[in-house]
Amino acid sequence: MAQYIPEALHHKKSPLRILTQDEAKPFENCIPIYNLRAAAGNFSESQIVDELDWLELPSDLRPKTDMFACQVVGRSMNVVIPDGAICLFRRYQGGSRNGKIVLVESTSLQDADTGSNYTVKEYHSGKTIDGDGWQHNSITLKPLSDDPNYSDIVLTADAAQQLRVIGVFDRVLDS
Repeated sequence: MAQYIPEALHHKKSPLRILTQDEAKPFENCIPIYNLRAAAGNFSESQIVDELDWLELPSDLRPKTDMFACQVVGRSMNVVIPDGAICLFRRYQGGSRNGKIVLVESTSLQDADTGSNYTVKEYHSGKTIDGDGWQHNSITLKPLSDDPNYSDIVLTADAAQQLRVIGVFDRVLDS
């Protein structure tokens, strides 16, 4: 599996370390790092997500069962997340996502038979409220980049139904 370990952990001195099977005590001394390379651009190429290995966290963080890590590639989030950074996410478990940086999957933007697509963006939703409650009428995924060539991804209510928030960005672990 070493060929799948993100380049950031191979090519420079990193505070992060992949633990061996003997060292790893899941969610006691490490969290999963997935071989998903989330796109900080548009939605990424079709990917199959597998658990990569177990990542030791910096000493100031205590592993929890809702934590996971993955590499974020691209420049559309470079104000917050450098290209190629290993980032910590917390699994989305409900509640408001508005204004948060999220890792999302959209099956509507890729053939569902070949896999799903992922991106990291700041989440904003437009809602309609009526007597029966509320519903999304649009979702906007905003890039946070110093490059003006990146634009919002705006999804209609129909496309928004195919969007799944997987995790909420916590911090950059290594860049």
